[in-house]
Parts: sequence; C-alpha cells; structure tokens
Amino acid sequence: MNRRLPDQWTIRLHYPRPPAGLSLNDRPHFMTKSRNTAAVRHEVFTKVRAAHVPALERVAVDVTWIVFDARKRDEDNPAPLLKAIYDGIGANRGISARIVEDDSPEYMDKRGLKIMRGPGKGVAFFEVRITDLGDA
Repeated sequence: MNRRLPDQWTIRLHYPRPPAGLSLNDRPHFMTKSRNTAAVRHEVFTKVRAAHVPALERVAVDVTWIVFDARKRDEDNPAPLLKAIYDGIGANRGISARIVEDDSPEYMDKRGLKIMRGPGKGVAFFEVRITDLGDA
C-alpha cells in the first residue's frame, strides 16, 4: 500500500520569549548568544529529525509566536532566533537537519514571524511549520 507522505510538518519550541541574545533588544555577552544559538539549532535539528521530515527540494518555513497576554511585541525583534531556526532546518554547515541544501531563497521561503494570541491562559511558545514546495 502506498502512503503519501504529509507535505507539512509542525514542531514546537517551548520558549516563552527568545532566549538571551536571540532578540534584537538583547545585549548579552557574545558567548551567551553563541551558546543559545547552538542550543536552538540543536533543538530544531532534533525535532525536525523526530518528525521524520525527508530531504526536500524547496520548503516554506512559517514561525508563529503563540502568546497568551495582550502585551505588545515587535515582530522584528526575534530575528536572531529566526535565523537559528532556519539554520537548524537547512544550513549547509554546522548543526542542521539539512532537509534542504541551504537556507538560501533558492531552497527556503522564509515567511518571517507572526504573533498570535492563544485562547485562555498558558505559557507562550514558538510554532515552526515546514511546508514542502516541491521544486517550484
């Protein structure tokens, strides 16, 4: 029996806010930023592999920050976190699941960050959706 592989995978990163150094508002020691970047890349690598995402030609990556309060947040500030996520999915060197050859626009459509308010109360988290775009 042939089963069609899903064309979309979702992983969750349980950070209520970007780790130290992975927000444009942070000014941490460079080793703190380096350590947290490596930790995020490794977590993304592990979760993408656990989700059994196959090697693909081209993907779209959507990142959503699910929050449960009404505080204002700037969608641009977590840019360093997004870079670590993209690299964890498809960088051509370092810690990466390498489901695509590289995280360049040729292989990855980076759709940026959306911030959404979740229902009820809870702890904020980041949801990463990977969608197979085929060879388009």
